[in-house]
Amino acid sequence: MRLLQACAMTTTALENDRYPPHPPLVGLLILGGEHPNGQMRSHAALTCYLQCHAQAKPVPRLIVSGGAHVTRTGHAVISEAQHMANYLLAAGVPAAHIWQENQALDTLGNIVLGADIALKRGIASRNIVLVSDNFHLPRSHWLFAHVFGHPPQGILPSGALGSRLLRWREPLALAVQRLSLKHAGITAADIAAHRHYVLRKIERQSIS
Repeated sequence: MRLLQACAMTTTALENDRYPPHPPLVGLLILGGEHPNGQMRSHAALTCYLQCHAQAKPVPRLIVSGGAHVTRTGHAVISEAQHMANYLLAAGVPAAHIWQENQALDTLGNIVLGADIALKRGIASRNIVLVSDNFHLPRSHWLFAHVFGHPPQGILPSGALGSRLLRWREPLALAVQRLSLKHAGITAADIAAHRHYVLRKIERQSIS
């Protein structure tokens, strides 16, 4: 019951957030985990970027996050971030408008380390728009709010609804993540603690 309530609360928060995000758009954080042959998350961000350009509005910076490796037939193994960057570059986005984060291993890492990249280049967390698949955004939205103590500027769904299995898995993944953070003693808006948690996970992964 608590699991279902948590999912419902997160979905409500998502529906109440600005969708699509209102301009001006400064930074779009594209979360890793998209299908390497579909790239719907990257495409959603690209479409938004091109719309801003066509309307003579300032174009947002595209922050691609993901350290997990992806591979395609005949291609070298590269990071998720590089794979997304390649797609955007091929579509004509200038390299200077694409910022890569190549360490994150999961959604929490995407958010923490992706936002770190943005902050170092002058974009505050309140000006970040999350880009992901529809089924993934409720969990991503909750994690973002837990890390920073406030929601993102907005959300940009890719349009991918996901399989029944993926939609069923997301509330469970959120429940597990909440329990893990609670067990680690990490409270909402403690950015440094979240960052330490993420980096420790990456360190353990590299050792193993």
